[in-house]
Amino acid sequence: MQFSHVALGAVCVSFLFMQGQPGGDPQFDRGRALFDKPFSLVEGLGAPEMNADSCRGCHHDPGIGGAGALELNVSRFGNDNGGLGPFTNVPGGQGLSKLFPPSVHGREEYPTGVAGADVFEQRQTPSVIGHGAIDQIPAAVIVANEDVNDANGDGIFGVARRLIVASNMEIGRFGWKAQVPRLADFVNDAMFGELGLTTPDNGRGFAGLDDADNVADPEVTQAQVDDIAHFMAMLPPPPRGGSIDPKVTEGLKTFHSIGCAKCHTPSLSSPTGPVPLFSNLLLHNVMPVGFRGMSEPGADAGFFRTPPLWGIKGTAPYMHDGRAEDLRGAIMAHFSEAEAVRVNYENLKTSEQDALILFLEDL
Repeated sequence: MQFSHVALGAVCVSFLFMQGQPGGDPQFDRGRALFDKPFSLVEGLGAPEMNADSCRGCHHDPGIGGAGALELNVSRFGNDNGGLGPFTNVPGGQGLSKLFPPSVHGREEYPTGVAGADVFEQRQTPSVIGHGAIDQIPAAVIVANEDVNDANGDGIFGVARRLIVASNMEIGRFGWKAQVPRLADFVNDAMFGELGLTTPDNGRGFAGLDDADNVADPEVTQAQVDDIAHFMAMLPPPPRGGSIDPKVTEGLKTFHSIGCAKCHTPSLSSPTGPVPLFSNLLLHNVMPVGFRGMSEPGADAGFFRTPPLWGIKGTAPYMHDGRAEDLRGAIMAHFSEAEAVRVNYENLKTSEQDALILFLEDL
């Protein structure tokens, strides 16, 4: 399928979200209805924890499939021996959902601590709009941009997240730490981790197969998983604003000159054409020295996938935990590998900084 951010204007995209896939696509409409559906206890909601009762409950800003506000953040817990390491997961894993099903007393009393944990990290809800286009980017294209040993000496490395899935090595594309390789995996992972709904076993290890409630597993059918994945795949990339203000053009030049494009690559190639995501989908360490957070095999604390910038104007707050309220704050929250780029921004004239923000707001 071919995506074009140029051909789709904002009005068309809004109509798409509200009315369904132009031309008639029953699977799209079924998937949209499921993405929007508030699941119930009798359908298996909660395992027993959950973060919302529907996909749209978190992914709704600026429209269905978008990002989530700060109050929708969830937390992850671990133990890093007071910052000395090594990092270990706490019993049950890192993730801790923020809610319980309505039948649980005190369901909104978020726990104040987890046994054995000495470090926690919040995670913001990312937008999934345009994920279908990202899903088409070949692994070889992502890997080709790696600079594991900083061969060009610019202080920026960049490494692809390598995952073992069904005994095969795959490249991660989705999630704050690029921990999910394919869009369908993202759906399975989210159905269980966010909603507490079990899905069928497809052998790839991202489905939650059983839980402790009295609802027969799987609680969501494979057809429903496929419908949701299809709906997400068909959500077109966010369209550019299309501003003809010369300051936007100036901002684009500044974006390149100070080094933003070294990680936020304007486009990556796919079999259906360029994908203008403004990301290389690689892991980079952009946190301050001494940052303590979650670690995973192949993605240490502080390492996050470069988030795509398309549609960024409508997805505040920013960074993995929402620590930046606006785009200027997001730039100023870049450290380590991005230290030089941030300093370059700080050294710009005010008018140049303003032009850069105008460009970002046009993405």
